[in-house]
Amino acid sequence: MNHDNTQSSGGNATESADAEPVDAKSADAKPVDADERGESGAETDAEADGTLTFSDAVAVETTPEELWSTISDPETLTECVPGAESIERVSERKYTVEITRGVSHLTVSLSGEAEFVEMDPPDTVVTSATAFDSKTGSDFDILAGMEIQPTDDGRAELAYTAEVSISGGVGTMSPRILRPIVNRDITTYFENVKDVVEGE
Repeated sequence: MNHDNTQSSGGNATESADAEPVDAKSADAKPVDADERGESGAETDAEADGTLTFSDAVAVETTPEELWSTISDPETLTECVPGAESIERVSERKYTVEITRGVSHLTVSLSGEAEFVEMDPPDTVVTSATAFDSKTGSDFDILAGMEIQPTDDGRAELAYTAEVSISGGVGTMSPRILRPIVNRDITTYFENVKDVVEGE
């Protein structure tokens, strides 16, 4: 990716292990040590290659149409994405993003863009996103797919898969440390979406 177009707008990386990550969206988002990860410690082939994969589903008390409207709205995305400072629509399918997150003992300020590369409203969307943190020289690449289906009890189920690739300074960390941090942010995002939709 072209770093000249995605330089971070602020935030300094810190080497202090006591530094708290920045997170306006979730009080639970604190640095995670390897011993806190709650996993077996075994790395998959993808993780050994620097790609983390995730998948899950959440049921929401709403219709697929209303859920689609929520996840495609920049203002709502800014409220729901952990650490998001701004998410702005630049075209029907493309957004610019500014996100500040704590990653273990570091704080990264990410600037980049996200694009809906496939859309079939209100059923499916595939999003590709890239972001760069200039302080740690880290690139983040994300490919995420979401599928919305009505359930028998009148709710909407949002199933998702995500592939997250990290290179540069943050990418040198063990997947056993990165996985629970990234997974927590993904889980928090979908919990926030559920709270926003059901609170309307």
